[in-house]
Amino acid sequence: MENQAAKKSFFNQGLSTSAYLMCGWPFILVFVGGAIGGGLGALAYFINLKIYKSNLSNMYKVILNILTGMTAMILWYLIAISIAVYFQQ
Repeated sequence: MENQAAKKSFFNQGLSTSAYLMCGWPFILVFVGGAIGGGLGALAYFINLKIYKSNLSNMYKVILNILTGMTAMILWYLIAISIAVYFQQ
């Protein structure tokens, strides 16, 4: 039988509210990218959560957080360009 104290909910993983906000900044892609941006933003959010739970220094966590979000934005841009080129033909 599983101990109730050991069970953690999604938002009760030992991170502060500010850490969740910093992890979630790639969700701005939802506003410019719709479903594709939302999917990439969610993927970046979950990767950022893993980064913030790691044993890295805070400086590396912030740098990786920014790089993860920027990668999601670049991927969204490449997908948007690919779709635009496909429908122009």
